[in-house]
Amino acid sequence: MKCRIWKRVMGMLLAAVLICAALAGCSKGGAGENEDESKGGKDGQNEEESARGRFLEEELSVGGKFDYVLDMRKLEDGSFRLIAQSGVNTAVWELADGGKTLEKIYDFPEELQASSGGAVQHAALSPDGQTICAFEEWGTDGEHCLLYLIDGEDKANQIPFELPELEDDKNWADEEDMLNQVDRLQFPVNGQVVLQDSNGTVFQLDAADGSVKHKYEIGSAMYPFEMFAIGNTLIAQSGDQVMIYDMESGEQKQEEETLSGGAKGGSFWGMDTLDGGESIYCLSAGGLYHYKFGGSVMEQLIDGSMNTLGTPDFFPMAMAMQDEQNLVVAAGGDSGTEGMVLYKYTYSADAPVKPNKELKLYSLYDDETIREIINRFRKEHSDVHVNYQVALSEDNGMTVSDALKTLTTEIMAGNGPDVLLLDGMPVQTYIEKGVLRDLSTLLKETGGSYFENIINAYQDEQGQLCAVPSRFLVPMIQAGSKYYTPGEGFNDFMERKDTMANMRPANVVSKFWYTCGAAWQKEDGTLDETKVTEFLVKLKNGYGEYDSNIEEYDYDREPLDALLLYAGDFELIQGNWNTNFGLCGHRNFGLEGAINEKVTDGCIDLMPGQADHVFVPFMALGISSKSTQPELAEEFARYMLSPNAAQDIFTQASGFPVEKGAFRMAIDGHEFEKNQIDNTHHLSNGDVIEFTQAPTPEEEITKMTELVESLTTPSLQDDVIKEAVAEQGVKVLKGELSPEEGAAAIMQKVNIYLAE
Repeated sequence: MKCRIWKRVMGMLLAAVLICAALAGCSKGGAGENEDESKGGKDGQNEEESARGRFLEEELSVGGKFDYVLDMRKLEDGSFRLIAQSGVNTAVWELADGGKTLEKIYDFPEELQASSGGAVQHAALSPDGQTICAFEEWGTDGEHCLLYLIDGEDKANQIPFELPELEDDKNWADEEDMLNQVDRLQFPVNGQVVLQDSNGTVFQLDAADGSVKHKYEIGSAMYPFEMFAIGNTLIAQSGDQVMIYDMESGEQKQEEETLSGGAKGGSFWGMDTLDGGESIYCLSAGGLYHYKFGGSVMEQLIDGSMNTLGTPDFFPMAMAMQDEQNLVVAAGGDSGTEGMVLYKYTYSADAPVKPNKELKLYSLYDDETIREIINRFRKEHSDVHVNYQVALSEDNGMTVSDALKTLTTEIMAGNGPDVLLLDGMPVQTYIEKGVLRDLSTLLKETGGSYFENIINAYQDEQGQLCAVPSRFLVPMIQAGSKYYTPGEGFNDFMERKDTMANMRPANVVSKFWYTCGAAWQKEDGTLDETKVTEFLVKLKNGYGEYDSNIEEYDYDREPLDALLLYAGDFELIQGNWNTNFGLCGHRNFGLEGAINEKVTDGCIDLMPGQADHVFVPFMALGISSKSTQPELAEEFARYMLSPNAAQDIFTQASGFPVEKGAFRMAIDGHEFEKNQIDNTHHLSNGDVIEFTQAPTPEEEITKMTELVESLTTPSLQDDVIKEAVAEQGVKVLKGELSPEEGAAAIMQKVNIYLAE
């Protein structure tokens, strides 16, 4: 997660909160019970929540049959069909019994099934049940895209239509043998086919003879774009630009400002109609919308933030309305789910507009893993709406200071969040001020076995546990023996020359913050200027002379993705960097082994620093002592820590799980037991790297587990200090300040901050 901080005004204000509002939370003097749990009414209900009527989400059990869904629609006879692929087979299926059963209607002809001769790339259903498909044929003279019309008797007739040549300015791959292809294919009305090619041209064809009725040069006005053919209306969208065409005349129609305005919330994934095209249903991450052409309102029928539609890893393949109260969406499986998933959304007049309970979750930056966890939690707690509040974004223009002031005001008013993700925040300060509830009993109820050294990172002398890392990152280094020796300390590492040649200064400073910052803090919470100066002196020596030709990024702070170890894998293997170091939250043993073979005496080890055996507490949980939903907040925290719930999400940026069983699953390569994957990468320097993704050898699992168990020092969590260090550290590495001047500037900023 990209971490920021909200501490600037919390010193005196939080003290005022304690006095005026009698906060009961963790502190050095012990913990009390929250007496304000009834605020807001039972379960947080209010008058707005008494309103009824909402679409409810259901995952259909038949969803796992297919790898991909090419099209879905309700036919004129009332049946609901879909075209789906599973392995090498493409077929037409009927969804019946409210989505409980699937029946195969027919397979595509044998000559159109996936084989060494070609494969179906796109297919679409007409209202009367005919099928059009774009088949990519692989011949000795190259690839060719052919159109076939398939009737209900499993017979295919080729449509005599040939795509024009690919225009040079659309050849994104810059390959001479790149051919024009069908990018989208739809069958909006009987007898009329609409396709979009790679040039951005849309062709409206007669399905019987392939003659072109109309041609729309949309790519000359906007490219790329999404295309939707609804009834006799063609819609093209790119961002908030929406162009509409009459498919009877072929003429462009007047802009529908309401529809264009509705597109500003994000691209539409799909469209459908139930009245021949007089109105449309539009699906996006924001949810489902209904719009009548010529109207002034786009009605939101489904709020995507309250279901799977709004999650970052939701990849829709097709959507179709069964009727006004039922929507079916086919999407790629989420984390831990294989194949395709079918979701059905059914309107319930009795369901409250919003779930009966609301849990407020706060973080400084948006995080995809948290959104996935929220989605899973919501599926198991349909009566809970998790209101995920993100303080900072590129769009809202709010500063960290602004966010802190707003949040502090809300906490004082009793309207603050229930659960806080504490990454980058001064956790110890909040514990001492009594802002957070004691969670020491929570872990006993999860049924998991945890790394005690990680999970108890914030345990105080009284045994209170007011903040719990749900995950963690490990600062690690990968290099050859010329630039690093296993077990080497910070001082010895920085004595070597060119260890960090060609690296961006901001990236270097931010990474070493984690392994060094924990050694600077004195018992009173202030920084040891001697240690800070030593840090900058050593870092400058190891970094060497700054090369002004190094490409700088246009953001103020290094995002988490840029700080992860894997971000530098290919920089090291291609010889652009002499060492690769960063935060490790996922291990690709196959790739790392291949890298070690390419560098002399290559190894991967704990990253050196002024502090030893450092880990980074990540996705650290805290529950506000002012929460009006303390039991629900604990249920969410318990879910994040449970071995069979949120702990089994594994991505490069999600961090290692703190639960031992989930941690093992994250590194053991079990997903490759049945299907090992051979990888070949052609590097820019002409070299080739090959490795196999396979189950991890037991000795590697043991070694990694023992390494984690050896970690003893949590990194300093205070991004206000981190940002001051990064700002001045970059100036030192660029030669704009001496290390002593940089340290003095850091101390001045930090002392002002700590005094507030």
